[in-house]
Amino acid sequence: MLEVAHGLKQTAPPRICARPGCSASVKKTTAKYCSISCCALDPSRQERLRRQARRAPIVPLAHQLSIIFQVHPDIEASLDERTLGRDDIPAGLQRLRAV
Repeated sequence: MLEVAHGLKQTAPPRICARPGCSASVKKTTAKYCSISCCALDPSRQERLRRQARRAPIVPLAHQLSIIFQVHPDIEASLDERTLGRDDIPAGLQRLRAV
C-alpha cells in the first residue's frame, strides 16, 4: 500500500513472473520476470529472439565496407608538393618555422 496526497491509498496487485511454470512474484512494477535466470529460460522469449535473428540478413564484415587507399610511394614528398602554394603559415611567422 502506498499513501498519496489527501490520505488516499493506492495498491498495485503483485505481478506474477511471465515464464510458464514460475509462480514467483515480480520485484518491480515495470518488470516482466522475477529474475534474470527466468528471463533466460522463457521458451516464448527464446523463440521470439530466434525469429528476429532469422529475419536479419547476415553480411560478413569484409563485404560491408569497401575502402581503397591509394598511397603515394613517398607520402611526405607528395604532401609537400600539394601544400607548396598554400599559406598555412602566415608570411610574418615563416621565420619561426623549424627547418
